Amino acid sequence: MKEQIYTIPINEAMEADTECPLCMLYRKCEEEAVDYALGAAMMEPDFRIESNEKGYCNKHFEMMFKKPNKLSLALVMETHLAENEKHLKEFEKAVEALKDCKKGLFKKSDSKQTISGIAQMLKKREDSCIICDKINYTMGRYISVFADMWRTEPEFRKKVQESKGFCLPHMRMLLEVAEKMPDKDRAEFVVFLYEKQKEELKRISEDVHRFTLKFDYRNKDMEWGTAADAPIRSIEKTAGIIRVDEQ
Repeated sequence: MKEQIYTIPINEAMEADTECPLCMLYRKCEEEAVDYALGAAMMEPDFRIESNEKGYCNKHFEMMFKKPNKLSLALVMETHLAENEKHLKEFEKAVEALKDCKKGLFKKSDSKQTISGIAQMLKKREDSCIICDKINYTMGRYISVFADMWRTEPEFRKKVQESKGFCLPHMRMLLEVAEKMPDKDRAEFVVFLYEKQKEELKRISEDVHRFTLKFDYRNKDMEWGTAADAPIRSIEKTAGIIRVDEQ
């Protein structure tokens, strides 16, 4: 497989010393998507329409806020807030009708339907994020290409075998993609991935245990070894990469 837009970043990630190379790709996608949303996307009407409708999740709002371009963020928020107001206004008549509750002029089911309708609308918007959608699409492509490279490129397979494995969420995604492999390749990949993850989880567990032992005064002279950063690595191996603000 010739190197192209997806294979080059995958190879670069596999050469890094990390608990999960796919998490590195995720972070790269995320940073690029946030920068794009506050940069070039501002001049693309189609993206603005989609971002107004879908909005952003809490995590990506936070990342956008930490960027220096506050004007772009304010422009995004101005039109996104207008979209939220529009959706809320759809329930104005129903809410107005409830004002007659003291007169007994409405059915009990009316208030329940109004509550359900507003709550469902808010939940849908809460779960919607244009950046998440963009990342999920790109990561889906990366993982599919990763599986193809493992199946067809011996040199790449060697890189994977020499890596530290993956976080558990990306292990799940790799297994889901493996379902589309030919039978022989699928079986071989599942065996490899399962045994690799067992080995790497054991390594992490030993580091975490050593970390805890260092806090016993009797072990004050014990070497840290590879355990000094075990807590964050154990989180990343279990749940994926996290962002730790610089102190």
